[in-house]
Amino acid sequence: MIKRTLPILCILLGIAIFLYPTIMDRYEIYRQQQMMNQWTETLKRIDQATETAVPKQNSLNPVPVSAVVAPDPAPADSPSNAGPEAAPDPLQGKPIEGILIIDKIKLKLPIITDATVNNLKLSVASIAGTGKAGAVGNYAIAGHRNFTYGKNFNRLDEVDKGDIVEVDTGKQQYRYEVQEKQYVLPEDVWVLKGNGKDKEITLITCHPMENPTHRLIVKGKLIEKQ
Repeated sequence: MIKRTLPILCILLGIAIFLYPTIMDRYEIYRQQQMMNQWTETLKRIDQATETAVPKQNSLNPVPVSAVVAPDPAPADSPSNAGPEAAPDPLQGKPIEGILIIDKIKLKLPIITDATVNNLKLSVASIAGTGKAGAVGNYAIAGHRNFTYGKNFNRLDEVDKGDIVEVDTGKQQYRYEVQEKQYVLPEDVWVLKGNGKDKEITLITCHPMENPTHRLIVKGKLIEKQ
């Protein structure tokens, strides 16, 4: 019985090992899409809450100033004095800054705050201590180059001078024009610094994909804000 079962188990194990990278790729892509969907829904809820909290004034029947009085203070144990109800975190603890879009390479990914090892396994992420989207400084975003075609920064080396990189924060859309592409050593951290006057973006990934020795750097400047 064992002699018959062992070869079957070995075959199944081999199939599982062979399919594992593909399964993980599909799962990570699914999670990226879920994060973008949840991020969009969160922004919608925030907008709806703002509209509800600030009702439109009725200009036809203005309320006289004399009618506006201070409300009686609520008791300390009143529900109105209670803190806001803790809403469930739809992003599972992953703070999202926006969506990175590069049409040329068909890239659309959530930008996670802080380029930690775990965050970079899932998507691209901003580097702590660098700039912010649309602000003076250097907004630096890092990402892996996976072997799956088109995943994360896999095709970043196809981006050239003059191409457009977009960042959508939900309230603003920023368009950057690529100014240069460089290949630098890992210790060349000067690429993360801004020049103090321009609104820049820097995309960073490993190069080459297999046994990387350098970093691929794509730098752009803000040309439009919507």
